[in-house]
Amino acid sequence: MQILLFLLIFIIGLGSLITSFVAIIQILSNDFKESKIQWILISMIAFIGPILWLTKGRKLIIKNGQSLRNENAEKISLSEHYTQLIKNIGTPLKILTLIALALILYGYLARALNIYFFWESKSIGFGLLLFAIAKFILDDINARRENKMHRIVFYIVFGILCLTIFIKGLIAIIIPNSRAYSSATELLKTDSELIAEVGEITSFSYLPSGSMGTHKDKYGTTGNANLTLIVKGNKKYIEKNVVLVKELEEDWKIISLK
Repeated sequence: MQILLFLLIFIIGLGSLITSFVAIIQILSNDFKESKIQWILISMIAFIGPILWLTKGRKLIIKNGQSLRNENAEKISLSEHYTQLIKNIGTPLKILTLIALALILYGYLARALNIYFFWESKSIGFGLLLFAIAKFILDDINARRENKMHRIVFYIVFGILCLTIFIKGLIAIIIPNSRAYSSATELLKTDSELIAEVGEITSFSYLPSGSMGTHKDKYGTTGNANLTLIVKGNKKYIEKNVVLVKELEEDWKIISLK
């Protein structure tokens, strides 16, 4: 019963988030009968905002160029749509995509060829690639609107991408500033096997993957964390997956290092 309740809450929450994303996109990309800022704020109110948008807000949209459209115009084919879309890709998006792919490629080559510099490039490249894909899908949505093509699936994909970027960004900020991360780096600096492998450890970098959770009650705080770190030594760099656990009245400790 608890699992079903959790799934129901998750589905409602995800649907609410996606509806808010769609509402904001539609408000920003069309003329609107009332205040855009007001309705953007309304659409962001948890659960209530999306309901207000679906029942009232979307009726206030005045689609761009609506009066000039020819309702009897032939629908463009999918191949023509994407051929035109690719031709119209702006220079900033092309540059962003090339930079992202170059960083990803360098990240793999640096590991394969033992180049011990800027291993963070791979995760940065994937982050930039997510931004580039999100921008391309947004351009696709706008082009589909002009060509009178279905868009709802692309709104959902765009919303999921935005949520992924938000979560990745949040993880990249929270975990490196957590006690679990600082405990992991302190313990790794004294790991004799790791030091023998990489040399004197000079620094660490966190890759935005993994997880961390804590639970606090009247008895104290417990928790677990799964972190991926780049360990930088004066002999070599290496990626390590670190699993930590925190028991009551104890600090974080490493239980697995791969």
